Amino acid sequence: MNINIKTFNNWALQNKDEGMEKGHTSSVNKIFEIISSESSIIKKSFNFLDLGCGNGWVVRKALNNKNCQYALGIDGAPEMIKKARKIDKKGDYINTDIEHWSFNKTYDIIFSMETFYYFSNLDSIINKIYNNLNKNGMIIVGIDHYLENKPSLSWDKEFNLSLNTLSIQEWVSKFKINGFKNVQCIVHDKKEDWNGTLILYAKK
Repeated sequence: MNINIKTFNNWALQNKDEGMEKGHTSSVNKIFEIISSESSIIKKSFNFLDLGCGNGWVVRKALNNKNCQYALGIDGAPEMIKKARKIDKKGDYINTDIEHWSFNKTYDIIFSMETFYYFSNLDSIINKIYNNLNKNGMIIVGIDHYLENKPSLSWDKEFNLSLNTLSIQEWVSKFKINGFKNVQCIVHDKKEDWNGTLILYAKK
């Protein structure tokens, strides 16, 4: 179990997943607004993948849409997946290290909140996502740890984590070099010294 998965597994045992859900609700609501305004995906039958799903709260949110035919959550922390399966009988959940997981099908929406900067090989993950998105499918991710968000730069030492620190421009470039066109980003919920959640999105 890598250092990040171990930390999140311990957090699940301490019920810290509930605080994470509360802390990220505003950003995730914004992400769903963007999906709705930037595409017609959720207006017809679609499927949904959450990379780093924690206790499954965003999978459940996706399934609240009557057009969501299938939703899958992947997480490396066994205790997070155990919670997700206990709460939600409708969604599908897999406990595995995301970096070594082979996609089981193609998706219309691939989502991730607060997971991408834990990946050691970003190009490999983004390339796999591109190849496993349906035509006109959307990738959308929320990131709180990035170079311009100064309070997040001490998280590795503070929380016992291994992090990949990129600037906003570097994040955009990562998606472009792996095939995505028209990569867009916004910063949501900026306050005081907190620069806000970086939301990146693009269509295939």
